[in-house]
Amino acid sequence: MFAVIVGCSEIGYHLAKSLLATGHEVVVVEKDRERCQLLIDEVGGISLQGDGTDEVILKQAGLARADVLIAVTGRDDTNLVVCQMTKHVFNVPRTMAVIRDPKNEALFHLLGVDVVVNSIHLVLASLEEGIPGRPLVHLSSLSAPGTELISVSIPSDAGVVGMRLEDVELPPHSFISLVIKKGGASLPTDGLVLEADDELVAVTMTGDEQTLYDILTGV
Repeated sequence: MFAVIVGCSEIGYHLAKSLLATGHEVVVVEKDRERCQLLIDEVGGISLQGDGTDEVILKQAGLARADVLIAVTGRDDTNLVVCQMTKHVFNVPRTMAVIRDPKNEALFHLLGVDVVVNSIHLVLASLEEGIPGRPLVHLSSLSAPGTELISVSIPSDAGVVGMRLEDVELPPHSFISLVIKKGGASLPTDGLVLEADDELVAVTMTGDEQTLYDILTGV
């Protein structure tokens, strides 16, 4: 696989090294001369100094023959422009981008970016995993714009303890996809009775996470 990475931030730097270590061909495009030189000093001449939104620079990087373009600059608008040029000018089959503002995720999907990684959700998930009791964990942003996969642990004093799943009124367009009990995981059924310490994996709309959490954990 040949990948062109635009942006030699911490993400771009480590991603490039990881791809090289697994035998892939990589070129990194970065404006900053010092960042380019750092990568060259460590792994050789795979870095090209220049503006990743400049068509000439992208041609020099070999984007026309790339299998994937990965935009990891620190700006969402730059990443979107790079992905659009990649699709419509160079006809690269796959584009990927990291975004900082969760509100931009739906726009990236709408405009055809194949993989959108929400950096805020990644940080949240890591932090939430370390909180005692793990009240709510963001597992993933799904490919359908505006949908989230989350995990909620039911506390012992929650009002839903002892209720059948079919009697729990969830937010619109939300549903439980997996129930993990002490004895193991199972698919949800209407007659399933919720118990303290059950872990529910749910799909919900972006912005409805707190409502769903309140329903499943409220007294």
